[in-house]
Amino acid sequence: MAITHFCPCCWSEIGAEPVCVVCGTDVRDLSPESYEQKLLQALYHPEPTVPVRAAIILGELGSKTAVEPLIQLAAFTSDLYIQEAAVVALGRIGDARALPLLNQLNREGALRVRIAADRALKALTRGKR
Repeated sequence: MAITHFCPCCWSEIGAEPVCVVCGTDVRDLSPESYEQKLLQALYHPEPTVPVRAAIILGELGSKTAVEPLIQLAAFTSDLYIQEAAVVALGRIGDARALPLLNQLNREGALRVRIAADRALKALTRGKR
């Protein structure tokens, strides 16, 4: 089974090439970045499934570094699925910095976001991730 490689900047399929033919990024130059940093960059990718996956993984990792970017993402995105994923991730991470936004979204968000915010708040108040 062959591995499919994607450019970490534009997410185009690049095969095993060291330079992306679409955006010109030298993939070798990005190797020193941590996995967490790459996920943080992916939060703002224009393909909407990418930020959702990145938020989920950051939540699973319990990334404290991701708390502020996830708060910003949840506060300013117009995509409800991205917002929901960011809220779920914040709940899994369990950092109190997310409380004001989670309370706001629990009151004012779209239904799916309110449900996610309610669950995240309950997890935070129980001290669980």
